[in-house]
Amino acid sequence: MKYFIIICLAFFSCTDDRSLEHDDFEATPTFEVNVFQTQYSAELINTGNDSIPNPNNIRDYIDVDFLNEQFNNDYLESLEFKFLAENSINRRQTIDFVFFDRNNSETFRVTEPIPPGTESSPTIKSFSVVLSPEEIEIITSSIRAEFFVNQPSAATNSGNMRLECIVEAGYLFTGE
Repeated sequence: MKYFIIICLAFFSCTDDRSLEHDDFEATPTFEVNVFQTQYSAELINTGNDSIPNPNNIRDYIDVDFLNEQFNNDYLESLEFKFLAENSINRRQTIDFVFFDRNNSETFRVTEPIPPGTESSPTIKSFSVVLSPEEIEIITSSIRAEFFVNQPSAATNSGNMRLECIVEAGYLFTGE
């Protein structure tokens, strides 16, 4: 009987006979998506010392076609890329995160140096890039992204590099 009374009180206390005006409706959800997460050893980048045309470079591709959906054009209000890098390689690493459109033209680039670390004391660096409304408009035309990690020439590096990128997107829905 005690639970019945609690349920009745909760039910009757939560009702209101006001009408809902759909013009006043506004929702601002935020979503986070893990764009990439990778780890590589110094030996992997050391094998690229003789690579042509880009020595000491690791390259990977990411499909970001979801950015150019009409849904984003209509409702996307904010976009932030959050990066976390852990470097125990004894050389500075430079990250380039580059976006391309359907014509293979570069639309946006993030470049960040990661200081050297050691295996016993890795360098941990987090940074973020908040896009302006103009940059959001440009990046939503992208269908592909590539990230490059490069280092000064050396073949005797040791350690590992771990990278993670999360994108946080904020949307605005209104009753208009």
